[in-house]
Amino acid sequence: MVLAILVSVTVSVRPIGAASLRDTSPALEIFDAALAKFDADHTALSRWQYHQTLTTHQLDRGGNVIAKGTWYSIVRPGDPHPLEYIGKHVEGKISFFEAGADEQQPASHNPGASASPKATQTKANETEWIGQVVHKYHLRDRYIWRRLPDGKAAGEEAYVLTFTPKPNQNVSTREERFFGHLSGRMWISRRDFTVLRAEGALQSPTSLFWVLARVTTFGFTYDVEPISGSDRLLRLSRATATTVVSFPFYKVRQKHWQTVDKYELRTPRGTAGKP
Repeated sequence: MVLAILVSVTVSVRPIGAASLRDTSPALEIFDAALAKFDADHTALSRWQYHQTLTTHQLDRGGNVIAKGTWYSIVRPGDPHPLEYIGKHVEGKISFFEAGADEQQPASHNPGASASPKATQTKANETEWIGQVVHKYHLRDRYIWRRLPDGKAAGEEAYVLTFTPKPNQNVSTREERFFGHLSGRMWISRRDFTVLRAEGALQSPTSLFWVLARVTTFGFTYDVEPISGSDRLLRLSRATATTVVSFPFYKVRQKHWQTVDKYELRTPRGTAGKP
């Protein structure tokens, strides 16, 4: 779940054109325009698929790598089916956590139990799933949005916004608990409202899986690559995240790197080449 959150702002809003925004436009108006752009791009990508690489390192308390894995997948925007995994390389045993609707259990009580993401076998395309969660829980309205002085990201002039959770939110689910503790900032293109960069972190620990398991550390960054040609739709990107999940007698410390490596015209499932 952790890296999918970085690219999951997909609620439907009324599009706002660049000409209708002023230099003094408030933060939420800019954010709405960025959401509309993201939604339009998601629709435009229906003819395309992209290659995604996820690398995870599991660390001991001294910061030494004790296990690592890399998974290669094909992502088809709009496809509700599981990602198509086309390759992996794993050294050691890496913990992955998954909670059902009752939020009773992590994927394993043993921090070295899983060598591959269990969720990839059972859950729909994670980015699509997170997008539905964001829409369901009204992420737009859960935050206080503020505008900072403009800046630059990915070689472009950008609006810069910060987001902090509104107080006294309804936090009855794990998603609401997570978003209720997350703060950060976004860089949004002044040219077309593409999200060029985002970063954030939990401001305090939160329980996601069951009452005895807590996420004590979570921080992320997301960046799109600078444009190398005229096509602004098929943009490569990279994301990173650091997580620490605390259990009564141990902690699981991980670092994650996720990249969008290549776009190509969509092919049927099972026909993608190996990495």
